[in-house]
Amino acid sequence: MNDSGHDVRRVWVAGNERDEATVTGDTRRDRAGRILDAASTLTLRWGYQKTTIDDIARAAGVAKGTIYLHWKSRDALFLALLRRERAQAATEIRDRAAQDPAGHSLRGVLAHSYRVIARRPLLLAVLTRDRDVLGRLLTTGDPTASRPPLAVGFPRYLERLRAGGWVRTDQPLAAQLSLGTATMYGFLLTRPLLPEEFAVTDDTAADLVADTVCRALDRGSPLADTEAEGVAAASAAYLAEAARFTTERYENEVA
Repeated sequence: MNDSGHDVRRVWVAGNERDEATVTGDTRRDRAGRILDAASTLTLRWGYQKTTIDDIARAAGVAKGTIYLHWKSRDALFLALLRRERAQAATEIRDRAAQDPAGHSLRGVLAHSYRVIARRPLLLAVLTRDRDVLGRLLTTGDPTASRPPLAVGFPRYLERLRAGGWVRTDQPLAAQLSLGTATMYGFLLTRPLLPEEFAVTDDTAADLVADTVCRALDRGSPLADTEAEGVAAASAAYLAEAARFTTERYENEVA
């Protein structure tokens, strides 16, 4: 024990012996989360290129060597940060949809996805390939870390809607996926380009994205109650699987 009452053990990191102070109740997972919180804040403030491990350690209140107990390199830390961002976003989308009576429709899935992405600056920087924020991290390491939070499973979800006859099927699946992706990214990318007098709120943009895609995929006749229930079941399963998969990928980083 040291004078502050903290347990201290000696650890070897990159050939150097360092002290690691572990506050009572501060688990490995809690500490990793605090480090990633600091990394997120500093990256949005200064950008990836200018954010150092020393900066992150100071902001998180840990020794520099402690960070290397979690991740072997700076890039590994930042890739874990991107995975956590995807997991948190996918979980938030799942939860928002579950609390919305219309959230498990295709329209609900699209609208809630846009709202969550648009209001998470780090995720938005990833998806819009913002080099001022992320620099060379965009081309480093696992490319799945920079995919949209619901990219996992979306083709299967759309295939299920098509198999049920709940959306139009006279277009190839690839064309419909391109349409949805282009619409979502188009609205996200043009946000900073429009003059202020033509800007719309995130909620309005979310409704426009959902309306555009749903009109393009509309089969031409209303869904019966049983068909709407089928869409709801498919949507809930898809959102749950996306949240589970992305969360597991992140938790493997901090286990």
